[in-house]
Amino acid sequence: MNDTKLWISLSQVEGIGIASLKNIHATLANLHLSLYDIIELDAKAIAHETGLPLELSEKIATIQSTIEKSEKEYETLIDNSIEPVLFFDSHYPEKILKHIEYPPPVLYFYGNSQLATTKQIAILSDHTASERGYNISFYAARIAAQHSITVTSGLAKGPQTMAHRGALEGGGNTIAVLPMGILQLKIPEILKEVFDQSRFLFISPFLPNEEYALHNSYKRNSLIAAMVDALVIIETMQDGGSFEAAKSAAKCKTPLFAVEYAHYPDSALGNQVLINEYNAIPLRGRIQNDMLVPNMDTCIAKVRYGDSK
Repeated sequence: MNDTKLWISLSQVEGIGIASLKNIHATLANLHLSLYDIIELDAKAIAHETGLPLELSEKIATIQSTIEKSEKEYETLIDNSIEPVLFFDSHYPEKILKHIEYPPPVLYFYGNSQLATTKQIAILSDHTASERGYNISFYAARIAAQHSITVTSGLAKGPQTMAHRGALEGGGNTIAVLPMGILQLKIPEILKEVFDQSRFLFISPFLPNEEYALHNSYKRNSLIAAMVDALVIIETMQDGGSFEAAKSAAKCKTPLFAVEYAHYPDSALGNQVLINEYNAIPLRGRIQNDMLVPNMDTCIAKVRYGDSK
């Protein structure tokens, strides 16, 4: 029997973090048990049957009272074609588990879930970017898509939505990691005419009905930096969310690129810092078909042949 709904409930119990969830999952797997097998037991019986500490068993026992609520919430997800992906599922991004200290135990997917395990380039930028930044984001994404690399971004207005559009117009795939619950998703107008659900995956690490919050954007960006094979920063200030994502990428050893300008707009002053102090590889332009476009060759090579650990 599918016990996904029980794991979702358990992940929301106060005092149960990812370490406890991993312990519970490993213990039950070794005993060839599921949560359904123990959910009707009291705390002492759970501890006896599994060998888990009594304090942890008491927390497991609390989800008995939330089963009806969990079933309704789960049905809402399924009715909206949303797939909850647990930390032990095969298509949960391995790099998130590896690089994030406290990874979200549940990710909510809407769209083509197979994209989660594809090679990815993330394109991020502060929304205050210049018009040139918008164009660079679009063409960088389109070029990546034309090389069969999935483009990941955050669906924020400006260069990030342009990255998603560039990927779709390039005939490729794209992933949007959301800063809100999956049930709060609204497709931006700029994407509606090119939207193709078979080539798009939306991912949220937040509770399905959770509304947008600024701190969620920072968490979203950290997840993106951890899960991709390379990160391109279009434009960022030193105090911008994209700058923090770049710092996260450096910690994860995700190959980092930053657009280099001959004359930096105010919205890209953080790019210089990333290149000079965080070893970001400068992303320069080149003439192609009489048009200046970003030179993505090195970035694509690192994604294809591996440089992310």
